[in-house]
Amino acid sequence: MFRFLENEIDNSEQSSERITYLEKKYDIVFPDILRQLYARTDSNSIKMCEIEVDGVSYVAANLVTLIDGDIDFEYAADDSRDEPMCNFVPSDWYPLAYDNSGNYFYWSSNTHQVYFLDTENVDKQVLISASIEAFFELLNNSIVEE
Repeated sequence: MFRFLENEIDNSEQSSERITYLEKKYDIVFPDILRQLYARTDSNSIKMCEIEVDGVSYVAANLVTLIDGDIDFEYAADDSRDEPMCNFVPSDWYPLAYDNSGNYFYWSSNTHQVYFLDTENVDKQVLISASIEAFFELLNNSIVEE
């Protein structure tokens, strides 16, 4: 299901506790597919994936983790709600993955669609997939062979 993961572990207990905390803090509900993902990992390491949408390539290089770290969910969500990013990131978007330049793939807590936002072109919000499941399928099918 998550072929794009570098490694899988049993992270069920830790991820469940952290997701409960994040859901309360942000008044959101994590979709089941994200619960399943974080139950299997909390590492940002994924296989390099190059997704093509409308003839443009987007690289997913890392996952946003739940645990405290350099690019964890809480840090990235809070950062996108501060100036100036709050002017460009809709309030229902939450970080999911990022590229090597620190540009995020976000999931919408309202629609579960996945978007990409390039910090060099914040006025252009790119719809990557109609669902988180579809995004994961894109990742599974776009692993860059090493």
